[in-house]
Amino acid sequence: MSAKAVIKVLADLIKLHQVLNEIAVEKTEIVKKGEMPALDLLIKKEVALIQQLRKLEENRMLVVEQFFTDKGLVTEDVTMDQLIEHAPKDEQSLLLKLYRALLSEIDTLKKNNELNQQLIEDSLRFVNLSLDLLTPEPDDVNYQRPTKSNNDTVASRSIFDSKA
Repeated sequence: MSAKAVIKVLADLIKLHQVLNEIAVEKTEIVKKGEMPALDLLIKKEVALIQQLRKLEENRMLVVEQFFTDKGLVTEDVTMDQLIEHAPKDEQSLLLKLYRALLSEIDTLKKNNELNQQLIEDSLRFVNLSLDLLTPEPDDVNYQRPTKSNNDTVASRSIFDSKA
């Protein structure tokens, strides 16, 4: 078996990561605008794509395992470098190119997601600050009679009666 199945799976992974990156950029704009219904729809779309990604990743593992099994090699802890090394010479450069493109897409997605997480955390801090400003401060917990001044209160607390 040639590496064509691996090449197809890598190409599909790249396409899916590109779509996820587009969604991450859209999500950034939606979070900046504060459009929660649009964010909810986008997250639902993202969840479906993540399910596809899981299936595609499982398929990648099966294809890579089959590739190494057909070559009579060990299939545990296989790296892309090992796969490229054992691929036919005419497919090695394409595999390397796809591998680098996939790493680039994954890195971009990671950065976009970190930005979105930071924006959401900042939004939450702003909401909490706004709530704190709108919530009135509690009055003194201790009860004091409003007609007496502080000096009268201190004097009335004495255990000795000075009039006696």
